[in-house]
Amino acid sequence: MSEEIIPVLTLAEEGDLDEIYALCRLAAEKTQTTDWDDGYPSREILSDDIAVRALYKVVHEGSIIAIMLIRPWADYIADDEAEDIKTWSHAENPCAMARFCVTPNLQGHGLGRKTMMASIAKAKELGYDGIRFHASLANPLVLHLYDSIGYRRAGQVSEYGCDFVCYEMKL
Repeated sequence: MSEEIIPVLTLAEEGDLDEIYALCRLAAEKTQTTDWDDGYPSREILSDDIAVRALYKVVHEGSIIAIMLIRPWADYIADDEAEDIKTWSHAENPCAMARFCVTPNLQGHGLGRKTMMASIAKAKELGYDGIRFHASLANPLVLHLYDSIGYRRAGQVSEYGCDFVCYEMKL
């Protein structure tokens, strides 16, 4: 990567759906360590994320190169039917982060870390006091990223046929 990309998160719009879906399909195909497949995330899921104004994008040179879902934890758990755990630290207003994706041709150059840091800043800006998410145990690269940023491992869950680490951070 010849130039430094500084991620700026902006809300995805309905017109971005095709490009975001293509990015997710490419990541599922090219990234060997992801638990994403042909069915996840679906166009319907991504469309719903956009409709509730919770899906953020990073654009570089006119193309969407990364995405991140940031929405209230309670809404995320209810809508995604995700398993919750009892070992979270107390937070009055935590958000969920999910569907984190960086275009495969830009992976391995620090863009994921920068996008995650920009997402933490966005969560603070939106008034959240904590971050929670699940990360696949089958993805050691992303687990290392989250550990190195300072997320706390709060537990583990098994859902959707995969095992996940539950991560959190107080803001």
